[in-house]
Amino acid sequence: MSDRSAPSADSSAPVEKPRPGWFFSPYIQISLSVLLTSAAQIFLKIGATKSVPEIWLGIEGLRSGWVWMAILAMVTGLFSWLYSLKFVPLNIAYNLAGITQVLIPIGCSLFLGEHIGPTRACGILLVCVGVFIVARSLIQVEEKL
Repeated sequence: MSDRSAPSADSSAPVEKPRPGWFFSPYIQISLSVLLTSAAQIFLKIGATKSVPEIWLGIEGLRSGWVWMAILAMVTGLFSWLYSLKFVPLNIAYNLAGITQVLIPIGCSLFLGEHIGPTRACGILLVCVGVFIVARSLIQVEEKL
């Protein structure tokens, strides 16, 4: 005879996701991924402009330390992104990652001396507002939980 009080192996009870520490918080990992992706793009720009031979096919860029730092930042950012996707819905994570579209132009302005025109500045402002709206709604949902 079977014991009816024991849980069955095919039970469809929801499994609670583990609560990670502060560094492994999915939102910290999204932030880390965004920062690393933004830094990688700036590193690639520096690496591409500092190692420009007469005929540039892209492979010559692999001799640049900046390009290798960009690759490392991209791979590390990828792992952070994959980790965060285990806990956060993609539509939320992707919208929060939109801040990359703000950090790259600002970083290029600060570190590369590139100009941010009025149209770009308005676009940056709109992206900030969109990310703020998504983040605010996310905070409100999590407060209810």
